[in-house]
Amino acid sequence: MSARTRLIADRAMPAGRALARVLAAALAITMITAAGCGRQPASEPAGAAAADSAIEHAVKHMDPKYRCPMHPDVVRDQPGECPICGMTLVKFEPGPDTGSGGPAAAQAAKPLYYRNPMDPNRTSPVPMKDEMGMDYVPVFPDAAGPGVRISPEVVQNLGVRTEPAVMGSLPRRADTVGYVGFDERRVRQVRPRAEGWVESLAVRTMGETVRAGQVLFTLYSPALESAQQEYVDALEIGNADLVDASRDRLGALGLDPGTAARLEKAGKASGRVAYTAPVSGVVTEISLEQGSMVTTEMVAMTITELGSLWVIAEVPEAQSAWVTVGTAAEMSFPSIPGQRVAGRVEYVYPELNMETRTVKARITLETPPAAVRPNMLASVSLVGAAGAETVNIPRSALIRTGTEDRVVIALGDGRFAPRRVVAGAESGERVAITEGLAAGENVVVAGQFLLDSEANLRAGLDRLGSEPPSAGETPPASEAVIHQSHD
Repeated sequence: MSARTRLIADRAMPAGRALARVLAAALAITMITAAGCGRQPASEPAGAAAADSAIEHAVKHMDPKYRCPMHPDVVRDQPGECPICGMTLVKFEPGPDTGSGGPAAAQAAKPLYYRNPMDPNRTSPVPMKDEMGMDYVPVFPDAAGPGVRISPEVVQNLGVRTEPAVMGSLPRRADTVGYVGFDERRVRQVRPRAEGWVESLAVRTMGETVRAGQVLFTLYSPALESAQQEYVDALEIGNADLVDASRDRLGALGLDPGTAARLEKAGKASGRVAYTAPVSGVVTEISLEQGSMVTTEMVAMTITELGSLWVIAEVPEAQSAWVTVGTAAEMSFPSIPGQRVAGRVEYVYPELNMETRTVKARITLETPPAAVRPNMLASVSLVGAAGAETVNIPRSALIRTGTEDRVVIALGDGRFAPRRVVAGAESGERVAITEGLAAGENVVVAGQFLLDSEANLRAGLDRLGSEPPSAGETPPASEAVIHQSHD
């Protein structure tokens, strides 16, 4: 062999070795594909599989991926945690339509855009990193819609439960609390109308029970003695007009009508006057002591007549519109467990309590149970007439954000999406929806908060409900500046 021939052969050997390596790799991929197909059942139609190249078909038999249950666009080759919410990634198998071949499948697998892992509102048309060096997350067409998709296993693990919205009239019912008080129409005050000193005090403590006509205390008053003496003098003179004027003065000073008769019989005045109970009841207030001075501004004693009691119910502001006079009420008390007392609203107070945001409704118990006493707590249920038919859902399904109301709709096939609604009146454990929801739609009643990937509910649901940027759409100016700085 000549030197020229040997030189040409030496130059041709690297190219031959490279070709041999390519053929060996293709042969290995073919053997792996054949072995994998022999062990597993077919996951796609034969026609679709036949259209795949050897490399595309082998990819379908590679190890499964790991995906975040809250962020379907976060996909990793190895187990780990989601960089957005920190949840453990869940293993998933490629579906029958994954990589079904052809240019259409390759186009569907291409990300629409890339999203900042910490701020979903910041996007980029090309891969990039944020200020902390974290990769932007790709958003695929399936994950860019207004909602999330999770597997049935994850739905079960999260405890997601749904119920359909129904059409019907809600019974107006308000369950609230109240307290028992005295019937203020039966309260009587004992108030002397002349100054004096307490010489004897028959009733000394609050809570004592007294009967009508019982002596409460004896008061020595020079002013009362002077008025009595004038009446005695008028009787001796015999002037009828003077007698009538003196008798009227005795009544104006608070002396009982029997005082004039006693003066006519005794014929002399006395500065010591006994004050008696006007009604039978309980002493609820006392401001006297033995030997203390009494002025005209003082309330010596307060007596509340026994009999009826009041129950003051605190009606929430949202349910106060339909509570009117005559609304039926049911009450239960801790002192008589298991027993309910019926009644009706007798009066609704005209003002709202600024601190509790409630309206007071008064219920009168004409014959209260013996175990019910003033200042006791009561559980009150107010029941009004049913309203018009409307779409209603369980109250647990409603998410209140302070500025708007939302529900999470179950779309089927593991897809969930948030929706803004307008909530109406509440009744027990159900709430009416006036706008944004139709009867028959399934709403999430348990686990709806777990479907939100962000700690801030509003930001999370806004992200789930936002529309992805269309192809070729230019990012906002602020985002363009950020992207330019990274380029």
